Amino acid sequence: MNGASEWLNLVNLLGNVGFPIVIAGYLLFQFEKRIQSLEGIIRELHSELVEKEELERKIDQYVRLLDSERQPKKR
Repeated sequence: MNGASEWLNLVNLLGNVGFPIVIAGYLLFQFEKRIQSLEGIIRELHSELVEKEELERKIDQYVRLLDSERQPKKR
């Protein structure tokens, strides 16, 4: 009967410890997928911001060029 009691204790231990471990592993896996998705979105936003800054810089250059051409030239 001692062997059966040890098996029951082992099963109880696995039930008490194993279930939370399985749930924690599942949740970590789900969070990993979401984090990877967010990582991709952040990369896209960064590249769009860089493109926007480049366009704004070019627009500023053209505006300055136009302003300099519009000013009357001194002789």
